[in-house]
Amino acid sequence: MRRLCVAAAIVLAACAAPVTASRPSATPQSRASPWSSASPLPDAGQDAIPGPAGMTLRQEIGAVMMVGFKGGLSAAVVEDWRQHQFGGLIVVPSNQNAKDPPAIRQLIQSIRGAMAHPVLVATNQEGGTVCFPETQVPCLAGARQVGSRGPAAVQSDMTTMSQPLKALGFDINLAPVADVWNGMHPVLSERSYGREAAVVAQDVRAAIAGIHAAGIDASVEWAGGDLSPLRAAAAAHTDLVMIGALGVPALDASLTASAMRTLRSSLGYQGVVISHDLEVTPAGSQPPSVAALAFLEGGGDMVIVGHHLDVADATYDAIHAAVLSGAYSRAQLDASVQKLLTLGLRFMP
Repeated sequence: MRRLCVAAAIVLAACAAPVTASRPSATPQSRASPWSSASPLPDAGQDAIPGPAGMTLRQEIGAVMMVGFKGGLSAAVVEDWRQHQFGGLIVVPSNQNAKDPPAIRQLIQSIRGAMAHPVLVATNQEGGTVCFPETQVPCLAGARQVGSRGPAAVQSDMTTMSQPLKALGFDINLAPVADVWNGMHPVLSERSYGREAAVVAQDVRAAIAGIHAAGIDASVEWAGGDLSPLRAAAAAHTDLVMIGALGVPALDASLTASAMRTLRSSLGYQGVVISHDLEVTPAGSQPPSVAALAFLEGGGDMVIVGHHLDVADATYDAIHAAVLSGAYSRAQLDASVQKLLTLGLRFMP
């Protein structure tokens, strides 16, 4: 993997548009580490100890979270972002944040205007059934269809879909899927490039090249299957790896931990690892705050809480408490933040 120099955090000072006050979106319900452990932090006075680029502990905790919210932008939403300094914004159709490209662009600029460090803005535009109509970005063929046309078509289609995302202010396309379809799980039948590992690997590599050609980051989605496509993604310098369920209910917390160990130990991948959306989990699974801590303590770098700010805020508080208690080491948090700051500067002008 390429190594980038870590730069100081940059204040992205976009002017926020006037917004009307309302409450943030609500919802009815609110392992071995690859880094050495730090001593337990005794009290909240540790909040003032600076980390990478002079960030406070609280800023660092926000930095390892990618957050989304329901509904349009409001003063309450902007204030919540200002207080928590989340490191990522995820904008997806189901949240109904904005109705057209100008509104999406303004949403991103307004959130950035509340930040004291870079914020990574992500969406998912794979083609097929995984598109974002409100962006008015072309929705081309899904992986199964375009894969039959070969790697050149895969690369071209990904560039075509990713370039308009960059123009709107997005930094990351959460694509492609790096799993081989095994004939089960209908969700993957379209999102996978096929049933042969070698074919999927070459198409994953082409998709990453297409996203990079558009000037944004790629995040391969992997549910713990065949390693060949993941090795190809690493060779293509994928910017993030998302360990996620991808609609496969069998990928529970224990299997996610196993996938993390495979990724870090067997494959030797030391880049940014991001969770799937922790609010989209099978019934009876861990609450998002518990799942987030398990993911971070297990070697992950960033967690997604994609739909409700009250759930994100509770997760933030749980991470903060874990750092103060020593359950999640400050050294591990620092290492993840450093990688995320580097990633935030990857395609910055």
